Amino acid sequence: MNRKIGRNDPCFCGSGEKYKKCCLSLGRMEEAIDFEWRKLRQLEGIVFDQHLSPYAVKELPLDVVKRAMEDFYPEEDLPEAIDKEALFDRLFLPWFLFNWTPEDDFGLDHFDSALSIAQNYMKHHEDRLNSETKAFIHAMNETYYSFYSIHQVEIDKSLLVKDIFLGTTHKIKEKSGTHQIKRGDIIYSRILTMDGQSIFVGMAPFIIPTSCHTELLDFKEFLIEECNEGEELTSVILREDFDVDLLSYYFELLEAVYNKPMPTLANTDGDLLQFSKSYFKLTMEAEEALRCLLPLALSEDANEFLDDAEKTRNGEIKEIEFPWLKKGNKMHKSWENTVMGHITIKPGKLILETNSEKRTETGKKLLSQYLGDKVLFQQTLIETPEQKLGSLPKSKPDNRKKDKELMALSEVQEHLQAIAKAHWESWFDEPIPALDNQTPRQAAKTQKGRERLELLLLQYERQDLEKSDNPFKADIPYLKSELSIN
Repeated sequence: MNRKIGRNDPCFCGSGEKYKKCCLSLGRMEEAIDFEWRKLRQLEGIVFDQHLSPYAVKELPLDVVKRAMEDFYPEEDLPEAIDKEALFDRLFLPWFLFNWTPEDDFGLDHFDSALSIAQNYMKHHEDRLNSETKAFIHAMNETYYSFYSIHQVEIDKSLLVKDIFLGTTHKIKEKSGTHQIKRGDIIYSRILTMDGQSIFVGMAPFIIPTSCHTELLDFKEFLIEECNEGEELTSVILREDFDVDLLSYYFELLEAVYNKPMPTLANTDGDLLQFSKSYFKLTMEAEEALRCLLPLALSEDANEFLDDAEKTRNGEIKEIEFPWLKKGNKMHKSWENTVMGHITIKPGKLILETNSEKRTETGKKLLSQYLGDKVLFQQTLIETPEQKLGSLPKSKPDNRKKDKELMALSEVQEHLQAIAKAHWESWFDEPIPALDNQTPRQAAKTQKGRERLELLLLQYERQDLEKSDNPFKADIPYLKSELSIN
């Protein structure tokens, strides 16, 4: 039978210390922290539910809430996916009570239009508040809204967050939210700190994806430019000068995320993706046409393609297929060639397939240049990416199994690893839009650049977690080491 461990017994964790000086004291410390956190959350409920909300609903005209909602919500309809009730309860009400100044006394002698609802309540009903509730309201009046990047999640315990605008780091005591929020997420909220406890109050209920980091850094630079003489942002400036701008931008991000249009697909030259098949009449032998077009395949050996040509029993050519190539690649500097399209030659016929209108037109000119009047354009058939996807044959389970088996082959893996290695080696010296079109090496030399790098790497990390089978995963420690950033 296990006996109860005594205060002076050796601690069961094996530290060698007495239980009272080890896990017992730590456990009590944790309980004390939890107690202070629960106490702060209870105080939050008392201030909102027993003081400010009843005051706004029972003592102020209905026009007050109506006017606040007009100032809070954007003119455009919110995306259908947005839970309007959650938005009202969790973001509007705290903003209405602590941030909104009506600039109208609504005919009330005792109401100061230049103060918030909470400040008006304090001014006229201070006798209803004890020292704790007063301290809570005073502390809330010093808070400000900002956008926070999640850097660490400790389930049922805490969140480590970084203010994207001010660069400050905060540890937030949180329980339920730790099950929905992940590293790399962005949230819009305010932080209240009292008695050593920091909590989110009025956190917006919809998470902003990691991919929005770059837009937020651009917005930060816009706010700095709006400040007098480009001074750095502070909590006071965010609270007093840009509160409305921050809220409006949050709604803009919601619109962009939840009403996101279909992505514009482009090839590696940046051309709009459009699948086309152009047909030509050919008045020369297929083999002769191939030899004339070898420069388009970056080849000097016709047998490279003749050996794989489809032929009749008599050895006559039925079909020759080869890629149209161009040296280098505009987007990927490590690529030796770019596949511009595919050419198929049949007796009396030539077919050019490309994935953009620009490549089609370039291909038609090159065919005319190399074949002269022996080739005559007839027609081009076009498919959008959606149509192309719909026309592809459905993958059968056996085929998917074969694909997995193929990908698992050591030689295939080695090839992919070589491509990935070349990609990440060239990545350091390629301009990246998220870094203001600087290369990672250039960005690492400035504070502003390192800030963008940090968030870009966080975005890579999040993408890799969501797609675990990605053969081009970023080796974050390696990238950071090469750039000498923490």
